[in-house]
Amino acid sequence: MMMKIVTSLLLLGVILYEAGGDYVLPKPSYTEVKVPRFQNATLPCEFSFIEGTTDMSFIWHREDIVEEIEVEDVYAYMQQKFEFKEPQVVYSFHDNHEALEDQSYAYQERVSVEKEEVGDGVLTLYLHRVDYQDEGLYTCSAIGPHGKGEIKLNLLIQEEEEPPVVMDTEDDAAVARCHSAGWYKVPIVTWYNRREEEISENATIMVLEEKEDGSHRISSTLSGVKSHEIYHCHIRDAKKARRARTVHRKLSKIWPRGPALINLTGDLS
Repeated sequence: MMMKIVTSLLLLGVILYEAGGDYVLPKPSYTEVKVPRFQNATLPCEFSFIEGTTDMSFIWHREDIVEEIEVEDVYAYMQQKFEFKEPQVVYSFHDNHEALEDQSYAYQERVSVEKEEVGDGVLTLYLHRVDYQDEGLYTCSAIGPHGKGEIKLNLLIQEEEEPPVVMDTEDDAAVARCHSAGWYKVPIVTWYNRREEEISENATIMVLEEKEDGSHRISSTLSGVKSHEIYHCHIRDAKKARRARTVHRKLSKIWPRGPALINLTGDLS
């Protein structure tokens, strides 16, 4: 029993020692692609070693973004569970053909590549109508007779939707309108002119559809507009978005350096 206590405390001492050290592994850096909600995302991927599609394969897959949070409680740190999540297959191609048998349901009929360009090494993925659950780390991996390669991209979804603006007339006066593609519990609409000045005080909101969960699709009308001006409509939800993340706890740098906290009696000093 004493041996188990000593072993556990030694392990704890090593953890605290490492946490108090000066050396920190650098975080991997990936190219970020930011896209407004409900718009289409373009994830670029290109390899010069690809010459034709015969005996060539490539795959796109997605993983959660890992978010680190600092904790002061060493027990909370040690008790966290690291659950392995299998990467989702977004799109795959093998020897002249799409291979979608293992494609995640979330991406069926939502992704595409330009097949005519694959033989030239252009493997860019087009993802349609993105939402928060699409955020993540996307990896493009390819292998062929002349080499192999891998590209990683972070796809981040911006909270604001920016739907198209259509000019119209209402009571013989010019107005600008926009319609949301997404559903919102508490929609907030903000209008801007070409100088990025907010002009929302002249806007109204109308509910187009409502779901049982209380979310809405809306339309907004901006009055007092000028025919030669350019207007932008931004829509977001007042409720904070729930984003797909894998959270890892790390110890904050408040612990004394070194294993001096441990003695062989099993007591912490």
